[in-house]
Amino acid sequence: MNIDLGSLSQDDLIALKAKLDGLTDVSGRSPMRPRQLSDLNLLPTATDPRPTFFWSADTLRGVDTRRTTPYPRLMWHKETGQEITVTTAAALASHTTMGYLEAPPFDIVIDPMDVLAAQLDALSEQDRAALIESQRQDRLNAIRKKLADMPEEKLAVLLAQSEKPAKAKRTA
Repeated sequence: MNIDLGSLSQDDLIALKAKLDGLTDVSGRSPMRPRQLSDLNLLPTATDPRPTFFWSADTLRGVDTRRTTPYPRLMWHKETGQEITVTTAAALASHTTMGYLEAPPFDIVIDPMDVLAAQLDALSEQDRAALIESQRQDRLNAIRKKLADMPEEKLAVLLAQSEKPAKAKRTA
């Protein structure tokens, strides 16, 4: 949007300047004081809360940056890959003896059967029985579909083959 200021009268320009000066009022919550610009090492106070400047070469006030702690840190079990957080040197030492590493083991291959067994163990007896029954029904339905799609000649041969072992079992 372009405004041609040449078309405004002197009174309009004065009114516009007054409105713009009202937008840049620094008497609000955090005014910039001249001393804050001349002495950048001043500490903030209740009446002069901002801005505060910290030189990157100076240490933080009241904090010894030379003393650091490596805790908390992550550890991973070398066989299962389980991730834990240790917070002390004693916990680090004890978990190291239990087979935990400080770097994640990337060569762990998780067996899907172990995952499935853990998921089945987490189910209740009723849920486990219902799941096994639904799997049995799904397998029967898959066999029924394959039998329904089979030609009559092959179906007769298959049924004849499946009856022979059944008769042999009865005679034995």
